[in-house]
Amino acid sequence: MSDFLSRYSSNGLRRLISSLNSIRFRDEVGEVEYFGQKVVLLRRDAFSLIRKELSRVAGTASGVILEVAGRRVGTEEGIVLSSKAEGLGLNRPEGLPDFIRTAVEESNMGFGKMQVKELEISVGKAVVIVQNSFEAEDAGVSLKPICRFTSGYLEGIFCQLVGKNMRSQEIECKAKGDNDCKFILSLAAS
Repeated sequence: MSDFLSRYSSNGLRRLISSLNSIRFRDEVGEVEYFGQKVVLLRRDAFSLIRKELSRVAGTASGVILEVAGRRVGTEEGIVLSSKAEGLGLNRPEGLPDFIRTAVEESNMGFGKMQVKELEISVGKAVVIVQNSFEAEDAGVSLKPICRFTSGYLEGIFCQLVGKNMRSQEIECKAKGDNDCKFILSLAAS
């Protein structure tokens, strides 16, 4: 086992990610920080209400807006994680797959339990399962996948962590009656 892998075991990577994403309550100024960034905590059903209003006002464009917003959030998370990884030497080729897997699975943003089932960095492919998706949970029944924010989030974070332009497609969705939400990420067409 290389020095790198013994130094940064899976448990060590999980502890690192956990230390990066700790929540800090700043009661004296009425703020909450996550990853050192100011955040607003909302109940899950608040997102459902936002989606319904966005759909009412923007119609079919609401899905695109959610996806773009999710991508931006994922990009920002990926930038923070990549920066920390670079500073600690975790983004070297021999440790990159473990780091990416751990970063995605342990950076709990409340979107649901993410699991990277497949990861092929060299060809730019990943499969991610999301259990308990915050988007699908309160959405009711749908004929097609609806987790547009999560899809965008995965695109953004994988683009930063893999260093390649990725696209995400949700192929299974709990709102459609599937067991979980499943996303395929692949290289974007140039």
